[in-house]
Amino acid sequence: MNRVFKKSVKNLFYFFGLKINFVSKGELTEAQKIAWLRKLDVKTIIDVGASKGNVSLNLHKIFPTAKIYAFEPLLDCCEIIKKKLAGIANVRIFNLAISDHRGHSKIFRSAYSGASSMIPMASLHKDLFPVTAGQSVQDVQVDTLDNCFEKLEYDSPVLIKIDVQGLEDKVIKGGQVTFSRAKILLVETSFSRLYEGQPLFNDICRQLEDLGFRYAGVWGNGDFRSPIDGSPLQQDSIFIKD
Repeated sequence: MNRVFKKSVKNLFYFFGLKINFVSKGELTEAQKIAWLRKLDVKTIIDVGASKGNVSLNLHKIFPTAKIYAFEPLLDCCEIIKKKLAGIANVRIFNLAISDHRGHSKIFRSAYSGASSMIPMASLHKDLFPVTAGQSVQDVQVDTLDNCFEKLEYDSPVLIKIDVQGLEDKVIKGGQVTFSRAKILLVETSFSRLYEGQPLFNDICRQLEDLGFRYAGVWGNGDFRSPIDGSPLQQDSIFIKD
């Protein structure tokens, strides 16, 4: 199958929270791609920006006995997560936005819930993906990762996943103690500013390197490109502490 066509289809499904895999001769299967991850034997999963729970569910399939703590600021998405993860032991879901402070804040609710953020959407995002442009403003409760985990039990190794639409640096700033106990991070990083003032890939790399993590490649099929010219926009980056 044509590589450009496959990439276009993957990007379309990826944007709407779905992933589709085409396996050609000589390519690794999805099971082969995650074999190294399963060896880490993760005991605690922290899902920051859990959206509708797809990543939490997928990670549960890899680590079925791990504790899962999922944080999502949109109440309706939290209800979807509860249904999706119903029946799974050791899961706790928090209707919270994670940042570098405690209190309340406004969130710009996108017409596509997965694109919602506490910082305004940039014109580039709206131009590339007009379906996301419509928005409303909602009030959400905010806390830091470190404050949350003072009260929670967790076992090592710890995996932290972050998908927060431009607030990655603030999540890290407010969770440095928690990050010090993590082994692996899955972080949505950006190469173009899709949200006003958001940190880019190199900014997040430097911040995490200061905490002892190294960049280790792309998670799954998380290479997301412009539907107009194919330029890199985002990727789901892996960071590991040796």
